[in-house]
Amino acid sequence: MKLNSVVFKLGATILFLQLIILIPLGYVILQLILNYSVNQTETQLIRLSENYATQVEDLESPENMQLLEHLTTMTDTSAAILDQNGDTVLQTNWNDDITEEILENPQIQQLESGETIVEEYNFNGSNYLKVAQPITNQNGTQGSVVLFSSFGLISNSIHNIIVLVVLASLGAVILAIGFTIFISKKLGSPLIAMEKVTKQISEQKDFSLRVDYKANDEIGSLAQAINHLSETLERYQTNRNEFFSNITHELKTPLTYVKGYANAVRHEIYQSKEERDEFLEIIEDESDHISNLMDDLTDMSKIEEGKIDLNKENLHMNQLAKEILKRSHFKAADKGLKLHLSVPDHDVVLKADRSRIDQILTNLVENAVRYTETGQITLKIRDLSSDVWIEVIDTGIGIKQEDVPYLFERFYRVDKSRSRANGGTGLGLAIVKHLVEMHEGTIKIDSQFNEGTTFSLRFPK
Repeated sequence: MKLNSVVFKLGATILFLQLIILIPLGYVILQLILNYSVNQTETQLIRLSENYATQVEDLESPENMQLLEHLTTMTDTSAAILDQNGDTVLQTNWNDDITEEILENPQIQQLESGETIVEEYNFNGSNYLKVAQPITNQNGTQGSVVLFSSFGLISNSIHNIIVLVVLASLGAVILAIGFTIFISKKLGSPLIAMEKVTKQISEQKDFSLRVDYKANDEIGSLAQAINHLSETLERYQTNRNEFFSNITHELKTPLTYVKGYANAVRHEIYQSKEERDEFLEIIEDESDHISNLMDDLTDMSKIEEGKIDLNKENLHMNQLAKEILKRSHFKAADKGLKLHLSVPDHDVVLKADRSRIDQILTNLVENAVRYTETGQITLKIRDLSSDVWIEVIDTGIGIKQEDVPYLFERFYRVDKSRSRANGGTGLGLAIVKHLVEMHEGTIKIDSQFNEGTTFSLRFPK
């Protein structure tokens, strides 16, 4: 495992957090146990010394020795009885290492005043707890009883407890390490898988790869984002390949016509002046087709790069619609088609970019003329409370339902041969859709094959 890997960093972080919790917690537990043991020992010695002091009537009585020996044996302590002057009267279970002087003068005075002495001290490297209790009768204080308990006994108990706590801590650390490894791998493995997929996508350009991880968390959301990005890149690559293929075809075909007929005119391969004029007309038409294609490509590029700015103004839609139909009149008349305008009696005003709305409607009307052989084309405008509705209705060849979802894709043609003959570039509807959406509008298609097509547009005022 690499030290700079996310799994190692995550695992080290989790383990560090666990240890900074376990170590202080273990220390606090040990201190609590130590304080409890010392307090318990102190309380026990005070109680024993009080009980003994109340039972002693005569310091010289032999029963005192038996009682004291029984007491020290039961409690594993050392004891001494002192007279009023602090001199030793009795000792039992005594160890000379306990102390050279059992009580000091200030302590003897404290005992004479009825106080109990509790003291921790160190002698010859050993820690002891000393408790002294005055022995009193009706004549006053006649001596004192002093009990000693070595902290060595407490230390042994504490040592045993420490060993248990350390073992438990080691077990907790081992469990923490195992838990950390499991969690870090559980959390890190999806990230590693994402890294591999993104590297393969970047280096191998294989956009079909996906991250196989699903969860309702941030990592799952990241996996979905990577998959979505991969799908987008795959779709972009497909569209890019199709675009280059289509644009090559769209340019190659008219250029072939131009080159062929130009060569025929140059070498006078024609039968008459009329045929020569026909060749020149074809060259002109194909040149117009290339020019239109370049214009459409320029518009499409600007739209997709967000380089088109809308200069919105108040448009008088009734007048604009009349101008559009007037421009299309000659093409419609050549095919015997009627152009019909349906507008409200009042002037319809829409705040939009004039040149782009003109481009949208001109494209749709000319498209209708191009694909309609008999009947009429209707441009209808409706003024609603918050929207302006525009419809372009034709009685043309119509569109099959399976083709409708793809009409706004670049270079998509329902009938390629017919579209080519009619001079379409395959970009018009894609541009129309983008321009409509730039105006925060919507566009819908309702078409019946061999009956006609209706384009419905809605623009917010």
